[in-house]
Amino acid sequence: MNGLEAFIVSLRESGFPLVLLWVLTLSIVYGVLSHVGIPRQASVRGAISLVTAFFVLLSVAATPVTAFLMNIVTGFVMVAFGLLIVMIFLEMTGTKVGDKHLFSQHPRFFGAIILMIAAGIFIGSGGLKVLGWRLTIGETVLSLILFLVVMIIAAWILMTEEKKE
Repeated sequence: MNGLEAFIVSLRESGFPLVLLWVLTLSIVYGVLSHVGIPRQASVRGAISLVTAFFVLLSVAATPVTAFLMNIVTGFVMVAFGLLIVMIFLEMTGTKVGDKHLFSQHPRFFGAIILMIAAGIFIGSGGLKVLGWRLTIGETVLSLILFLVVMIIAAWILMTEEKKE
């Protein structure tokens, strides 16, 4: 094993990926809370961010309920990270509808998408098991459902464009 491989292995064994996960969670949660301005005090935003980051770290060894909480927080952090990247790209390209941004022009559509993502994260993190429901859906059925949802959304967008013309 050469020097670089040994260095990477020692970083991995010392928990460096967990530190990166903690810093990523802390920065995303604090950034989103600061951007929205809720709560008003920076110290409260910092406390919420720290607790959320530690919740994500505790997901390594947890009971089913705490594992669900950690998975759901981790899922929301990853979705928030993805949404931030999408928003950055939309800002860079200057995507607007008239004078308004795309998100403020279609709030119900994007709100529905965020609710569907939240429901998916809840189900994927084991929320149904915590509630006592046993849902066994295979990967084939999930991909079929996703494909049908995309087809319905595409048809809906095409139908609304025809009405405008």
